[in-house]
Amino acid sequence: MRLMTALLAGLCVASAAGPAFADTYPDRPITLVVPYPPGGATDPIARTFASKLNEAWGVPVIIENKPGAGTTIGMQHVARAKPDGYTIIMGTTSVGTNPALYENLPYDTIKDFSYLSRAGVLQIVAITNPKVPVKSLAELIAYAKKNPAKLNYSSAGNGTITHLTAEYFKASAGVDMVHVPYKGSSAAVTAVVSGEADVSFDTYFTSQPFIKADRIDVLASAGPARMISMPDLPTLGETFPGFTAFSWLGFMGPAGMPPEIVEKWSAEVRRIAALPDVKERLGAAGVEAGGTTPQEFVNFVQAEIAKWTKVVAEGNIPKVQ
Repeated sequence: MRLMTALLAGLCVASAAGPAFADTYPDRPITLVVPYPPGGATDPIARTFASKLNEAWGVPVIIENKPGAGTTIGMQHVARAKPDGYTIIMGTTSVGTNPALYENLPYDTIKDFSYLSRAGVLQIVAITNPKVPVKSLAELIAYAKKNPAKLNYSSAGNGTITHLTAEYFKASAGVDMVHVPYKGSSAAVTAVVSGEADVSFDTYFTSQPFIKADRIDVLASAGPARMISMPDLPTLGETFPGFTAFSWLGFMGPAGMPPEIVEKWSAEVRRIAALPDVKERLGAAGVEAGGTTPQEFVNFVQAEIAKWTKVVAEGNIPKVQ
């Protein structure tokens, strides 16, 4: 009888340990890894969430930039960290594209991470130089079919989401355009503005100043629904059912984080993403804030990996060795 009482007491303590840990977490500073150099498009988004998390939890959330190797350096660092909830990474689109592009990643994208919540998306738009004789997506497709390989398109670099989205469009539309890679989105969009490039599929974040100044034409967005900021702009999915491509950001930690901490992060990110001031601040930068459950997030990433693996294979895009 005494043995049974002791066992039951032990089970009660164990079952209470998870919620108790969640109640006291966090009790010291959290490191938020951003796998890009300081000053990039990811930084203001990370800082917005870090500030709100600090307000909610009362501990500093310290941004640590760990750029390099297509974000794999930052990702590997977090994959190897202690899974106690104090080292988190702001994952980006590369989480879903790198498994398609890299022959040997130093981590397993699904098994080595805890998925907490997606935080927001940056819409991708199809833009053209005004000298290109098209004013709609249908006209672009018709012109490209009539003039194979006459048009060129700029991207932010080989293997970037802008490159893969263009290849996805080419395969969907059955057209041929010449790829001209640049070093970053700013250079790729500037090339369209100057006329060095005819077309690009880049983020609204980078393109919007030139769109508003009527220096480039915008034909469509690539997200699953029309943009909140440009509701009259059609999506590529309206022409090619199922077509979706966008840049995104989300919070991830090492595999093995306590479920209660995973849920605490997820709930807080969802709450912050829904705040009117956050939506307004990020919306001004072309970011549509929005959270997900952990399961929704991991399901999304698995679908992204499958989609971009197919695009890379069909486009004969070389893998990084």
